[in-house]
Amino acid sequence: MLQFVLGFTLGNVVGMYLAQNYDIPNIAKKLEDFKKDVEAKKKPPSDKS
Repeated sequence: MLQFVLGFTLGNVVGMYLAQNYDIPNIAKKLEDFKKDVEAKKKPPSDKS
């Protein structure tokens, strides 16, 4: 139990340090952009004139 708490705490501290001091990409935003790109490629062109 103590090992879990120490590991969890250390992971959070390291994560906060990295997020504040380095340009970490926002994974949720990147995933949303990827989904939009996939959906745009699935849809056929609406105007074929």
